[in-house]
Amino acid sequence: MKIQNTDGFNSLPLPKIIDMYIGLLHLHSNLPYLLLVLLAIVLVNSLMGWLQSKPFGKRSKKLIFWAMLTAHIQWTVGAILYFVSPQVKSMSLAMGDSLSRLYALEHPLLMTIALVLITIARSKTKKSEDNKHHKTSFLFFAMALVCILLCLPPSWL
Repeated sequence: MKIQNTDGFNSLPLPKIIDMYIGLLHLHSNLPYLLLVLLAIVLVNSLMGWLQSKPFGKRSKKLIFWAMLTAHIQWTVGAILYFVSPQVKSMSLAMGDSLSRLYALEHPLLMTIALVLITIARSKTKKSEDNKHHKTSFLFFAMALVCILLCLPPSWL
């Protein structure tokens, strides 16, 4: 069975689209566990480095890089799901229902803000090994974690 695009070209068979959607949904549902662990590790590492005045070394830079990479993958999968998910309704319909508003507006917006904060932390700390970068990474990652925790879906709470 094939579905027809509006431009007249055939697209993927329906079962492959459903399989792709389910696979992306599973990835988007399970990748946050890794992201939260990485965020926690970065926060602890940054706090300890800040309080103990340790130099901002390769280990810290690698942790921040992997946390940022994981966050970008998570956001990209979420952006794809945003446009193909049946849970995301039009904005006018979503504003009346709190769960629909979460999926249509609050979750994507706060996750984008969290991603921007993580990316800023990475860009501010990747050049030098100054101790002040521990403080910078801690503050930006803490703000990103707050944004993430504020917009978790109810199934996570």
